[in-house]
Amino acid sequence: MMGSASQPMLVVKYNRALLKKRKLKEVKDLLMETSRKTEVEFKKVSSIELARIKTEIRHKARKEAKFQIALLLACLVVVTLFLYWLLYT
Repeated sequence: MMGSASQPMLVVKYNRALLKKRKLKEVKDLLMETSRKTEVEFKKVSSIELARIKTEIRHKARKEAKFQIALLLACLVVVTLFLYWLLYT
């Protein structure tokens, strides 16, 4: 009876022994082989176009920051009014 109970544990032990332990270097080599690219290639644009893109990104970031501040203030007002209603009514 004891032999059949320990059988699954032996199977697990032997399966682990069969697995190959990967080293970090092998994983890096595997990734380099599959990607075949190590550098990022950007599209070439003129300095004027680059400046326009930068200003557009900055404008969007400012707009998003203003929206988040307005949303935060609106939530603060709602929570304050709710607490006032909860405590004083």
